[in-house]
Amino acid sequence: MILSPLKRYFYLPLSLTLLSGVAFTSLSARAQNANSFSPEQRKEIVSIVRDALKKDPTILEDAVVSAQKARIQQKAESATKTLADKKNVLNNVLPTDGIIGNPNAKNTIVEFFDPRCPYCKKVLPELIQLAKDDKNVKIIFKVVPILGKDSELQSRAIAAAARQNGYVLMMKAIMDSKEEITEDTIKTIAKQQKLDGDRLVQDMKAASVTQALEDNVKLLRDLGIDGTPALVINASKIIPGAVSYDTLKTILKDKSAAPAESN
Repeated sequence: MILSPLKRYFYLPLSLTLLSGVAFTSLSARAQNANSFSPEQRKEIVSIVRDALKKDPTILEDAVVSAQKARIQQKAESATKTLADKKNVLNNVLPTDGIIGNPNAKNTIVEFFDPRCPYCKKVLPELIQLAKDDKNVKIIFKVVPILGKDSELQSRAIAAAARQNGYVLMMKAIMDSKEEITEDTIKTIAKQQKLDGDRLVQDMKAASVTQALEDNVKLLRDLGIDGTPALVINASKIIPGAVSYDTLKTILKDKSAAPAESN
């Protein structure tokens, strides 16, 4: 097929990009000259692209896949930078965090969780078992209320329980409960865990608890994480979703997730 100069100039890049809404770097310089095209040339360009897509619809699919890969790569690079910037925040236990395992352990796992998330409930026993079995692991819990008002109520109760050294007790009790969680339920659960229920409900309204939950959600978003559970291994590797005990053990052996050696 013999192409006109205009077709030779635009056929390949436009067939890959124009109708997909994806702008590739290789086309950017040419796009800047788009206003110089005549109405007839613009009409020909549209005809070229339509013809190309009719003959090979996979062109559009390839363009979309390429764009998705580019976004994933950009997201990963942004998360890596944020991990480095937030290393101290991730690895230090804040007053509104929970912790299990050896406080002086070499490996640190930070879990972002929503107490209403079914997958968070599924992975919690795995994390608890890991902390019991591996003395080189400590697990820090950061609660993030991202599933609505009920999540916020439960998250406040868990974060506030840290003031009575009952974060993990409250977390586990709430996530194990089959009842509807209300303030009255929270008081009852607190008393069952040997905590002061009235004090807990009052502490749930503290500004520091509100700020902690907001900070946790912001950190989650800054890391490019969209849901829970999400694990951060040694401030260097993000594992989205629920993972098994065996998978966690394998991840901890992975050199890419190993803690950096101090100088």
